[in-house]
Amino acid sequence: MRSELKRALLKKSNIILIVAVVGLMIINAYYGGWRTALKIDSAQDIQNIDDIIFYKKYYGNMYRVWESSYYMIQALAPVILVAPYLSTYLLEKTNRFRYFCVGRKGNLKYIIHKTFAIALSGTALLAFSEMLFAVVTGLLTQHDTALEFVQGIVSFKEDYFIENPMLYFALVFISHIIYYFGFLIFAIGVTSFFKNKIAVIVTPFIIVGVLDMVLPTALQPNVVMRPYQGAFRISGYCVLIGIYVIVGLILLMVSEKIYQKRGN
Repeated sequence: MRSELKRALLKKSNIILIVAVVGLMIINAYYGGWRTALKIDSAQDIQNIDDIIFYKKYYGNMYRVWESSYYMIQALAPVILVAPYLSTYLLEKTNRFRYFCVGRKGNLKYIIHKTFAIALSGTALLAFSEMLFAVVTGLLTQHDTALEFVQGIVSFKEDYFIENPMLYFALVFISHIIYYFGFLIFAIGVTSFFKNKIAVIVTPFIIVGVLDMVLPTALQPNVVMRPYQGAFRISGYCVLIGIYVIVGLILLMVSEKIYQKRGN
């Protein structure tokens, strides 16, 4: 397990992916309102210093910036999560390296280690990117938590957010981590039947899009991934992740039986 994680996490390509994720989050936050705060000093039509301070604290509020940063990542998460890691699982199947691994530690142990290594490393990469964005923007934004500056940032349990804004977003971050892990278990199971890299990368993205269309609102991935929105329900979050894990493990077991029978 340790060697699997080390090999997955210490890839040079991960640096590029982290930079890309943080860059996308910054772009989202910038066009989501942050640019108003960043450009207010050079605005020619606003001369009142009190108005300038208000816009800086409102549009440049750290929690508003964090909330507005996530939309694009939420949409692209299925691709970001699966691309670097599921392809290695596929490669080990196609180049027969898997036989060497299975010969050393047995098939069941290999599958368990490989599954958790993919899920943990993919989750860690996206979680680290979110944390890096939070730290960087935390140094560049306003932290005033007066009601006039933080009202309207979230619509799910807003009273709790106003009382404990940092804890609220810490819980949002934790919910993302759990979601990423559960989704990757699901993605591993779904894509374990495929031999084509493009299919491995694209299929989870397509499935999430379909689930957004057919599931009840509380179970839709785009709702579950944004727990600060009014449509979010904790029960829906738990049910969807439970479905991800159960379906993913069942599909992985089925694909393994097929693979062992056919040998390819």
